Amino acid sequence: MKAQYTVTALSENDNSSLLRLIAAMGRHRIEIERYTCSSRRSSGTYKHVLTVRARPESIRRAVKRIGGCVGVFGICYRRLEETVNSEKAG
Repeated sequence: MKAQYTVTALSENDNSSLLRLIAAMGRHRIEIERYTCSSRRSSGTYKHVLTVRARPESIRRAVKRIGGCVGVFGICYRRLEETVNSEKAG
């Protein structure tokens, strides 16, 4: 069964970062439901937030692969329920 996850990645100001994210998700058969990107003008970094559906082992492998890419500073993922609960508490 596929669960929903929120994947957050910080990358440098580079167009290929988006392509790397999408390619890694596609290789592991992860369905992207929603994508948002915001930039920080002062530091030249992008914050990519994806809402995806995947199996736990697929999301772990994809995040590990994306984390090793050049230009990606950090990446993390959470189940969507955990994200919603943490936003309600804070």
